[in-house]
Amino acid sequence: MTVVAEPTTPPDGPRALGSDEWPLLDHLVSTVFRPEMFHDYPQLFNASNRANLRVIREGGQLVTHVGFTIRPAVLLGPVITVACIGAVATAPEARGRGLGSVCVQDAFDHASASGVDLMMISGGRGLYTRVGCREVGADHRFTLEAGNAASRRAVTRPGLTLVPLTAHDIPALGAIHEREAVRFVRPRDDWERAFDCGIVMNTPSDFWGVSDGSGTVAYVVVHRPDRVRNRKDGDVLFVRVVEHAGSRDAVAHALSALIDQYGAGRAEVHVGGHDADLGRVLRHAGLQGVPEPSSGTIRVIDFPGLMGKVRPLIAGRIGHDLASRLVFEADERAGNARGGFTIGDGSRTIRLADHGALGPWLFGDPGDTHPEPDGDRSLAAELALALPLPALWYGVNYV
Repeated sequence: MTVVAEPTTPPDGPRALGSDEWPLLDHLVSTVFRPEMFHDYPQLFNASNRANLRVIREGGQLVTHVGFTIRPAVLLGPVITVACIGAVATAPEARGRGLGSVCVQDAFDHASASGVDLMMISGGRGLYTRVGCREVGADHRFTLEAGNAASRRAVTRPGLTLVPLTAHDIPALGAIHEREAVRFVRPRDDWERAFDCGIVMNTPSDFWGVSDGSGTVAYVVVHRPDRVRNRKDGDVLFVRVVEHAGSRDAVAHALSALIDQYGAGRAEVHVGGHDADLGRVLRHAGLQGVPEPSSGTIRVIDFPGLMGKVRPLIAGRIGHDLASRLVFEADERAGNARGGFTIGDGSRTIRLADHGALGPWLFGDPGDTHPEPDGDRSLAAELALALPLPALWYGVNYV
């Protein structure tokens, strides 16, 4: 039987990290994860983000941490506010007392108070699923095998070359990235930190551009095949593209070029459900996508606020008159894990029972079950034409 140690002093928190507590936080996340955490996640662990590093302290030590960043994000036009949670840690001696759950809820509450619409979580364990976080996304993973000569010929474009990128190329990368229809709004600081630490989505990564001779027309960020986590000696090297932007023909070309660059057995890329262009290029080359959720899990923080912001997108899909009449209500205050959600059009209403149903209904269900709202069937059918909303992919914004 596991004996849970009782604290000798009352817990202090959850609250923001104190300005003098950086060494204590470093000790906690280094113990729970690895000593390089501060180096690997500079977007999260920096002084300007201290208010979003939520901690509980007992005596002279921090025993729990939940950190997050806040960034705007574009969803096919509308701009929403997104928080990304990471480095959730509880000291071994403090586990089993619910401190992690308390700190996670504090993070949701603080995010709500900061105007956040949606939370992304870089994990899917029970700590998150118990409060309604779910995998979402009508997305696909495409794989190009090194031995698939026909598909490799089909994606190869004459005149395109793969070139390594450095921090000096940030202006060009930023210009390509900001033309993406679904993306985080990324300050230059995030680019600089990514190049400085060399870690993207928890793995050492390389940045490559695709040039047409006159300039960079696309870029890809890839996990270094020999540094992929949990790779065993003897495993076939593979290239995982963890962010891409720009010309879809150039991105597809990069898959084959990267196989040659690294001597890999295959290359993989995640394609969002909204990205019909890249899906078309890859399918034309004979590749078939496998359904795959977006990265991590999500939970809506402010349902009425989120839906108000995406109303123009909904109007484009179902018409202005219906979209303008829709009323979006939550049973509980923003950030609360409990309660259900109602969408109304006059006397017609539909209901989602909880957060676990809401997220997949809005952003696409990657599983075999597709949540259906209760209530008026005609309204549900009309709203189905407006969904799913595009699911975000972390890329450089992973924490």
